[in-house]
Amino acid sequence: MEMETAKETKCPKCNSTEGQMKKGFTGAGSQRRFCNKCKHKYTPNPKKWAYTEEERRQALRLLLSGNSGRGVGKALGMSRSNAYRWAAEEGEKIPRDVDKRKHRP
Repeated sequence: MEMETAKETKCPKCNSTEGQMKKGFTGAGSQRRFCNKCKHKYTPNPKKWAYTEEERRQALRLLLSGNSGRGVGKALGMSRSNAYRWAAEEGEKIPRDVDKRKHRP
């Protein structure tokens, strides 16, 4: 992996390569930069802070098999709200065009 120095970094706002300073890290662990020329803070190479599609499917499988959101979160090392949100998103994809009044058991 190449080391990127502050001098090689170009500000996305003013396109200046001079006066680029390191300015901490993001929550995902990416280096933040600061342009002394235009005072803009930016992240040159942001890391994705996301779960893989397989992790999402596994969380949904566990949730739909009767596990609680808290149980899914503990088992997979994530927040329980992730499982609930993904279940709601998948539920929105299911067609809702069936009129319950016309349905006969």
